[in-house]
Formats: sequence, structure tokens, C-alpha cells
Amino acid sequence: MLKRLFIIMSISSLIIAGVYSIYEYTSYTLKHSEREITSLIQEQLELAEDEPLLLEVFQIDDTNKVVATFEYNQNELGAVIFQKGIYGKLKLEKFLLDHPFYSEIIKTKSNTRVLFIGENLHSSVKTIETDIESQGERVKIAVPPQKYFTHIGKVEDAKKVNIEPTYIYRSLNGALSGTGHGEELEGMELMFVDESNQSFLIYSEKDSVLKTVLGGYRQNEDGFVIAGYEEPDYYSMTEEKAFCFEEKKVKAHLTEQTYLHGLVPKGEQVQKVVLEVERKEEVIFQFSGNVIANQFLIYISHPEVLETDDNVIKKFHFYDKDGNYIRTEMKS
Repeated sequence: MLKRLFIIMSISSLIIAGVYSIYEYTSYTLKHSEREITSLIQEQLELAEDEPLLLEVFQIDDTNKVVATFEYNQNELGAVIFQKGIYGKLKLEKFLLDHPFYSEIIKTKSNTRVLFIGENLHSSVKTIETDIESQGERVKIAVPPQKYFTHIGKVEDAKKVNIEPTYIYRSLNGALSGTGHGEELEGMELMFVDESNQSFLIYSEKDSVLKTVLGGYRQNEDGFVIAGYEEPDYYSMTEEKAFCFEEKKVKAHLTEQTYLHGLVPKGEQVQKVVLEVERKEEVIFQFSGNVIANQFLIYISHPEVLETDDNVIKKFHFYDKDGNYIRTEMKS
């Protein structure tokens, strides 16, 4: 009886092994080689002429997952995930396409890992606040200064949230040229940066029209991110401008900030403007700002002094690059 049971169990094991071997041979058909993977990507994406550029191929530790990243259509980033069979061949699991950033939660034998794949445009991104959440907080990853990157991290209680990743940049210029600003800021250059109040003014001049935008940013150990900006202002520059200025406000931060933005005549070589606010011949406040391309930006820490008052006089003192006094403009 025991002998017959042993024979039946042995035959059953052979049948199961045979069935699984057939399944392996019919399901896991792709050779684990760069050439075979590249050919499959080209075929699946119907890239008739342009062969995809394979960036890297690697297996995730403690799993049967094999990942290949690639560039296609000349500058788009994609990835493909395979399952690796017991005989070393691969089976297609899924493609990741049409986005500059991807994240995948992967269960391993001992823990949970998250695979991040992304593009670092102009190598300007420093940190990404991802669409993966752990213990109630979004997971952040450091991004290397290279065009494409992959990152695998162990994450407890990982779950995907329906939020776009936040890109945090290495510099303010990088944040201004990053994604999410549309065409509104395209072609504009950074002119003034107020580090104390984390504000900026950018400008462009085309066809004798000066365009300026005042905005705010946030900077911490993760990098720079644009907090917001105001609607653009436009000025005609078809003729020589006399001294002029206007009040600007930016609401990018929790508190509203006030600035004076103005122009000085080109021929006077003004490098600094000092504003003195006087009441009954007594200086009650003093503010200053440097001049760049005949423009100045002055932060007004007490905006109430700009309110109209017959007893208040505003004196704008002009200085050259050596600190020598040039002249004064007075406004009531």
C-alpha cells in the first residue's frame, strides 16, 4: 500500500514538474540579453526605424523582477519590467511609458521596496517629493546630477497617492526653468533676488517691450521650489525713459511683500538707489536697492510709508559704482 502511494506521489510530482516546465518554456521565452530586450522594445512600441537606446538592465534583489530602462523617440524615457524564470529567461510584465517619472511598489521576500525611475532635465533637479507615501508622509529621494536615474529604496507601509511629484531644484534658475510654469515665463531671465525675503524679479525685453514678473521661492536643504508669482507687467521702451517707479506686491508667501520697481535714466551710470522717507524733515525710514540694466528693486519692510501723506516726502538718492553721490529725485 505504501509502495503504491509512493509511486502515485512520484508520478504526480513528475507530472507537476513537467507541466511547470512546459509553462516555463512557453511563457518565459525572451533571452536575458541586451540585444533581445532591445528588439522586444522596438517591436512592442512599433518603432520601425528608430532603435531604442537601452540605458541599463538590472535585477531587483530578493525578487524575480528584471528592469530595463531606455530612451525612445530620441528624448523620451521609458522602462519595462520582466519576470525572470527558473531557467533564466524573461517574461514581459509591463511597460512604463509617456512620463518623465515613474514609481513602482515591489514586494520582496523580506520587505517592501519602491523603484523610482526618472529624468533630470538639464541635471537641475536636486530632490523629488514622490507620489509614494510612507507612514503619512510623502517619500523624498535625492536625485543625482545626470540626465536619467534609477533609485530603489526600502519603504515601510508604502502606498501610491494620486499626487504629481514635486521637483525641488539645485538653484533658483533651475526652478524657474523647470516644469509647471507653461509658456508664461519662457525666455525670461533672473534679474533681482532678495534672499532675505526669498523673492525674485525676472524680465525679458522684446520689440521694445519690457516684461517683468515678481515672484517668491522657498529654499531649504532639499533645494529650491517656486512658491508663486504675480501676473506679468509690460512697459513700452520705445523712447528714453526718465526716472519712474511703481509699487509691486507679491503674495507667494504667507505674508504679502511690497517692493518698488523702477527705471533710472541710462546715461547717468546709476548703480544704487537709496530711498529716504522723511516726515517734517526727519528721516523715518531708509531703504535701498542695486541697479541692474537701469532697473532697481527695493524691498519696503514698512509699506504703510508709501501711503499718500502731505507731510511725507520720498527722496531717491542716486549713487555710482564707487559709492559717489550723483543726484536726488523727490516725490511726495
